[in-house]
Amino acid sequence: MTMDWMPLALFGVLVLTGTCVLYTFVLHLRIQTMVRRGRDERERLERHLAEVVEAAERWRTEREETARPVPVPAAGQPLNLNKRGQVLRMRRRGENPETIAAALSIPRNEVDLLLKVHQMSLEQVEKNPAQATG
Repeated sequence: MTMDWMPLALFGVLVLTGTCVLYTFVLHLRIQTMVRRGRDERERLERHLAEVVEAAERWRTEREETARPVPVPAAGQPLNLNKRGQVLRMRRRGENPETIAAALSIPRNEVDLLLKVHQMSLEQVEKNPAQATG
């Protein structure tokens, strides 16, 4: 009777060993799949990071180009009459002196002076309309 269980025990050990080998093989395949997916994901993220770095570099270059100071005419240089007309036109459109100075590349105090002189000349015309025409 002791010998009857021996083939059955041997069969059980073989089944258990086969099951362990099969489970190990399935785990190996899953690990390979995970490694492949991880590698693909890392490559995709590296490409995306390279694109972001390139876009940031382009943005920084554009920002540096636009941040360069606007050249201001030298002090004592006469104002072009065309610029004077542009200052007055822009003011009539409702632009503020800072915007006008930046757009025309002239100092803010020069814009203020032009606007003040223009205002004074308008007041003079209103006071003495006969002198302004004659």
